[in-house]
Amino acid sequence: MDNLLTGEILTWLGSHTRWLGLAIFLIALAESLAIAGLLIPGVLLLFAAAALAGGSDLGLPAVLGWAFAGAVCGDLLSFALGRWFHQDIRRMRLFARHPHWLDRGESFFRRYGTYSIVLGRFIGPIRPIIPMVAGMFDMPAWRFLVVNILSALAWAPVYVLPGFIAGSATRWPVPESFWNQALLLTGGFAGFAFLLLFILRAQKRWSSLAAAGLCLLTLLSLHSATPWLDVLYATLDNWLMQADWPLLPSLTPLASEAFLLLNYLPILLTLAFLRRGWSLVMLLTSSLLCLAVGLLPGTGSTHLALVLNLLLTVILLSNRHQSFWLRLSWGLYAAPLCALPIMTWLTLPLSLPVVLASTLQAAFAALLALWLVERAAPLQPPPRPWSTLLPLWPLAVGTLLLAGI
Repeated sequence: MDNLLTGEILTWLGSHTRWLGLAIFLIALAESLAIAGLLIPGVLLLFAAAALAGGSDLGLPAVLGWAFAGAVCGDLLSFALGRWFHQDIRRMRLFARHPHWLDRGESFFRRYGTYSIVLGRFIGPIRPIIPMVAGMFDMPAWRFLVVNILSALAWAPVYVLPGFIAGSATRWPVPESFWNQALLLTGGFAGFAFLLLFILRAQKRWSSLAAAGLCLLTLLSLHSATPWLDVLYATLDNWLMQADWPLLPSLTPLASEAFLLLNYLPILLTLAFLRRGWSLVMLLTSSLLCLAVGLLPGTGSTHLALVLNLLLTVILLSNRHQSFWLRLSWGLYAAPLCALPIMTWLTLPLSLPVVLASTLQAAFAALLALWLVERAAPLQPPPRPWSTLLPLWPLAVGTLLLAGI
């Protein structure tokens, strides 16, 4: 069965590319569909189909659109299945043979509620189960639909872009050693991300310190590895300088001093007004550490690092009262929010190693400041609605600047 799915079907799609869009829709639907999602290698199929699309004439917006629609429809069908059958689903042969699948999904849903729809999208073993459990628990249909659509908007790029980029890359004219160096850099950062998640998941008093040390070690290693990545960096820098961005509006205001000041000053004043002294100390400490690390060799742009550091610190301050997985779900907001200033500096253009170093510099400063402050006192999040409004403030400022206001 697996050989058929991953072999003959993909071979057929390679020679019938006009059906790729529909195939991506069906794979995304099956990946999100109860029962079917447990049996098929959906992630592998989606990666392969997206890679075929990247090597064909099917554009990225169309690929994302097909995947998004499939994910939404798959979850809706699973939700309807749970709403229709309720606990009778346990009598189905598959779930009667594996009752722990439903038990795990129910436990996850009881613990995280609405958030479980978002988190479940990215956790393989329970991904197709959670929407069905939400239906079994009679979650309001309108609420499920809203969360389903929003989570699918984040899911589609995460699962489609790697395959699409890999497929598109096969058509790029690059030097011979480019792919070896690209694999080295990608593998290194994949290992870094895994270790960082493992350390933070431990949720010990030393976790923030160890994570900050890992960021600093990666930053220094990135600088030391420059001679082994010279072809990759030179090729990408040349591509960025020659690239045309017709669909991308001018992001220059996000690289201005105004964007930095209009974010820092109101947030500092708000924390002072709310009498969140330790939160204020953490933000100032994080900024000073970011400036201090900028004095080391091989660090990035101090301006970009300060912007990213502010975004990361504000999000850390706002979710301290939540469990690990809920805090991790903030990455669905933080990742695109941080991507905007990163894209801004890449289109200026700024070299890739400088951007990577700036990101690591910002993460190191935020995590070390968190550890230092929590040694003195536990951090309390801002009261509602400020715990939501503060992370949204940089997005509002960026939108106003881009609109020319």
